[in-house]
Amino acid sequence: MDAWRDLNDCVILGIDPAIASIGFGVIQGDQALDYGVITTPANAPMYERLSQIRTDVQELCQMMKPDIVALEMPFFGRENTNATKVMRALGVIELALGDCGLTDLIFLHQSQVKAAVAQYGANKYEVKQAVMQIFKLPKPPSPDDSADGLAIAYAAQCGARANVA
Repeated sequence: MDAWRDLNDCVILGIDPAIASIGFGVIQGDQALDYGVITTPANAPMYERLSQIRTDVQELCQMMKPDIVALEMPFFGRENTNATKVMRALGVIELALGDCGLTDLIFLHQSQVKAAVAQYGANKYEVKQAVMQIFKLPKPPSPDDSADGLAIAYAAQCGARANVA
């Protein structure tokens, strides 16, 4: 990312990686340009789900033409059986972004995202309410994952960065 670039002028795509429901939000300045989720069917084979994620992320990038992409780094407790699936999805998301020429990614920790929009330790409801106020939306973004996508984009716009390679 160019240091001289004013982040308020940039189209920023925020992505909350997952396997079943990937939240995304696209912002520019104080405007929420788009938000939603990419979903994959739970009963589909893993390769089909990963292929769909790649295609949908590429289509989203072609449609929104982001300047910057921010991703929340997944955090897992010790006994999380979903961790492997989410990390596979994250790899495919990075691949899709690279295919679109978006290689200078911003990684954020969940705590940085929550601190940017609400407060450290904010719950899902508080994040949704804060995102609604920040972007002057008529109602809270739904589903929750889409609010997370907007919050991730906003945290990146505010200058949050994680020390992750």
